[in-house]
Amino acid sequence: MLCYFISRKDYSLINCIETTSFSVVHNLDCGGKTKIVVAGNPGAADEDFVILKDGKEVKFKGIIEKIDHADGELKHSVSCLEIERIFDRKILLSDVEIIKQTGIEDFIAQTIKTYFSESGDNFADMAYINCKALTHTPIVAKPATDKGIYNFKTYIGNAKQNYGIFLDFEFEKDRLNISIYKKEQAAMQIDTTITDVTSCEETYKVKVLSKLNVLWNNTVTQEESMRYFYLHSDRSTSEVNEDRIDGTISTIYIEAETEEEMIQEAKNEFKNNSYSHSIEADIVATSKLYPFEELYAGHEVRIKTAAAGIQESIISEVSFDDAADVISVKFGILKVRLTDKLK
Repeated sequence: MLCYFISRKDYSLINCIETTSFSVVHNLDCGGKTKIVVAGNPGAADEDFVILKDGKEVKFKGIIEKIDHADGELKHSVSCLEIERIFDRKILLSDVEIIKQTGIEDFIAQTIKTYFSESGDNFADMAYINCKALTHTPIVAKPATDKGIYNFKTYIGNAKQNYGIFLDFEFEKDRLNISIYKKEQAAMQIDTTITDVTSCEETYKVKVLSKLNVLWNNTVTQEESMRYFYLHSDRSTSEVNEDRIDGTISTIYIEAETEEEMIQEAKNEFKNNSYSHSIEADIVATSKLYPFEELYAGHEVRIKTAAAGIQESIISEVSFDDAADVISVKFGILKVRLTDKLK
C-alpha cells in the first residue's frame, strides 16, 4: 500500500512511500484523526495533502497534522486530519442569498472560490481547486454566525448531517476537483443481531427535546419575539401545544430575516432527537450485506438492535486499520462518557 504526499502550496507531488501500518477514522463533523506509518521520510509539511492507496482503491484522503519519528529510525508516523479540514477557518458570511435562490451546494462552491481559491491572496490561495455544484438544494436557513463570522468547516459538517450535502475530492494531474452534491441515498438497513456484526454496544438518551423556546431576532425589523415549538407523538413539530410527548425543554436564540428561515432552524434542533443515541458496532470487513463503500459518515440508516428494535439513525463515525478484519461503525450523535458505558 502506497502513501502519496502532495504539496498544498503548489500541488506538486512531493513523495510516494510504502506504508507499514495505518488506522483511519472518518466522522460526521470532519474531526476524524488518522495515523499512517510510512517506511521513510515523506519530506512533506503540515497541511500538505495525503492520499493512501491500495492499488487503485483510495483508502484515505486528508491533510497532514504533524509528522513524528524517533531518532535513528527510518519509519515516520504521519498524523492526518480529514480533507475537509482544509476549510477549517473562520470567515465572514457573504453571498448568503445563494442558499435560498440556488442552493446550499452553490453557496459552498462560491464560498470556496471567494475565500480559498480565488480570494486574490496569491500566497494562501489554492488556485488549483476546481469546484462545482452538481445538485441544487435551496433552503431558507443560513449559517449560524457570531457577528457575521462562522467556521466554514463546521458549516460543511452541518450541511452533511442536516441536508445530506457531500463533498467529493478528486486529485487529477493539475487540478483538485471538488464536487458538491446532495447524495440521493436510501436508508441503509442494518441488523446488529446477525453474524456479519461481531459486537454491538448501545447507549440511549432517556429524554428527547420536546419543547423549544426560540428568541427570534428579526434582522429586518430589529424586533425580538418569543416563539414556542413542540414535539408531538407522531414526531411532527408545530407551535400548537397539544399531543406533546414527555421530554426536555431548551431555549435558543435565532437571528433570521424571515419567519420561514427561523422555523427551519428550529426544526433542525428537533431533528437531532432521531440521533440521540450511540450504537457502536463492529462489522465484518468482507461483509456482502454491508459493503465497505456504503459505510460512510452521513449515511442515514434504519438499525435493528437487540435492546431497542428498529430505529432511524445516522452513521456518525467509521474507523478501520490495516490489521483488523472488521470495520468499526458508530451510529447516532450522542456523546458517550465512560460512566455512561458502565451503566
